[in-house]
Amino acid sequence: MTEEARRAKLQTLEGLLAHDLTGAEWTKSTFSGGGSGDCLEVTHVPEKGGWVLRHSVLTHIVMPLTEAEYRAYCDGVKANQTGLVPGA
Repeated sequence: MTEEARRAKLQTLEGLLAHDLTGAEWTKSTFSGGGSGDCLEVTHVPEKGGWVLRHSVLTHIVMPLTEAEYRAYCDGVKANQTGLVPGA
């Protein structure tokens, strides 16, 4: 990765972290077990170029991901990649 690309990625991630997520529409998997607190939630923030993940209990801790990072992660899960999917 070039220095320019690294800076652009860092700017996207910092922008996602600084974005006010009050009122964001969080989505969780329908496989998460309902109200058990075992949920990973995600919201898309297209105006900042990415996605933000959080736990449904520890909602103050978030993880920003660029569009490409989130897409790569989802593709790995869909492909049943070892280490991303239990038992894979």
